[in-house]
Amino acid sequence: MGFYGPIVVHGVEYPGQVPMTGLGKMLTDEEVASVLTYVRNTFGNKASAILPEQVKEVRAATKDKKGFYTPEELLAEHPL
Repeated sequence: MGFYGPIVVHGVEYPGQVPMTGLGKMLTDEEVASVLTYVRNTFGNKASAILPEQVKEVRAATKDKKGFYTPEELLAEHPL
């Protein structure tokens, strides 16, 4: 699972030439939660921590997903 294709974020188009590869089980739920929490609180942002339980829920909900996400799929699920 990963992402592939062009996407527009806040009016800026990114060509999406290289697919973002999914990590699968390379990282534990705790490690993914730590990385996400770091990103959510970097670059001047302030956001709540991501818990390992949340990562586990998302992994369970997406366990049957094959291939890359398209911009349309992501935006339908998480509109900007």
